[in-house]
Formats: sequence, structure tokens, C-alpha cells
Amino acid sequence: MAVSFSNDIMPIFNQFKGQMMWRFDLTNYDHVKANASIIYDRISDPGGPMPPPPLDPLSSDQIQLFQQWINDGYQP
Repeated sequence: MAVSFSNDIMPIFNQFKGQMMWRFDLTNYDHVKANASIIYDRISDPGGPMPPPPLDPLSSDQIQLFQQWINDGYQP
């Protein structure tokens, strides 16, 4: 089953929506799709700033799910 933005990806980022400002809206499909490679690079870098402290980094399962969403062709 393909990973979709609305069911799988948006809920990951929605938890941060009220806590910080990003350069783009991580709960907006078009914004995330257009910036997917940048987002992936930032969330997969163990020393990276997304999400920044004091927020917990994304789990390896969440990062893998994001990568799968990209591999599946950015399903809405």
C-alpha cells in the first residue's frame, strides 16, 4: 500500500505546527512535495535542525516513511 501525504506524512509534521515557524508549511501537500528532498536531507541528518531542540528528532520509522512517500511518487 502506497504512503500518502494526508494519511501518513501530514500527521508527522502536524505535531510541530503550533510550536515553530518553518520556511514553508509542512502540513501543505504542495509545499512539502516541492521541498521533499530538502526536508528529507534535514530530517535524516542526525545533527540536523529539523525539528530543532528541544523537540525530539523524528524516529527512524518516520524518516523511512517519508522516504517511502517520495519513492511512491508523492501520493496526496
